[in-house]
Amino acid sequence: MSSGFDRNEVGDLLKACHRRCCICHRFCGVKMETDHITPKEAGGTHDIENAIAVCFECHAEIHSYNDSHPRGRKYLPEELHAHKDQWLDICQRRPEIFVGVSRDADVGPLQALIDELEFNTRVAAYPQINDQGCLFHEDQFRRAIHTGNIATLDDGLKANIVEAYVSMGAANQVISTAWAHPQGSGPWAYGVNEAAKRITAALPKIEEAKAMLLEFLGSEK
Repeated sequence: MSSGFDRNEVGDLLKACHRRCCICHRFCGVKMETDHITPKEAGGTHDIENAIAVCFECHAEIHSYNDSHPRGRKYLPEELHAHKDQWLDICQRRPEIFVGVSRDADVGPLQALIDELEFNTRVAAYPQINDQGCLFHEDQFRRAIHTGNIATLDDGLKANIVEAYVSMGAANQVISTAWAHPQGSGPWAYGVNEAAKRITAALPKIEEAKAMLLEFLGSEK
């Protein structure tokens, strides 16, 4: 999705910030967003002065604040400008701080959640009895809850992600129970057939949650 900013100027901004988030300063590599400091609907322009380079997590926090049900403190354009100016000044005046610093991109909780949903999409593509046994993964969902990143998402997106993982958790439970019985037994047969139904039902929920999260992280507001 195009941000509306001049591509060459965006390149200069990413170089100036060393591809580190202007808010949390994490090295992001390609996992960055160029966001409007003053939103377009509030009169923000596509001038590069109105752009800030941020990681997926900070980008989500900037846009997920609910004015109707306020929690915490909302990012305001003035603060975002200050974060950007402060970090670019540090990068320009003290380039020595990057010598010897690890450039390993730290995958944040929301990016890891996208990757986990992608994996779970593949798991759900094989509901047949003979293919069962690989459980849905839930580690990154639990991580996103633990770090508070799920709480920052808007209500609709959060509800869809939670519903997808509830569906996957139910399928995992049935799969585990079924395969605890001897293959060919009555409880096994009932369990694997029920698991196939639950895996099939989980797939569209997983795909919707992943699509909504990708759209949200790539949105321009």
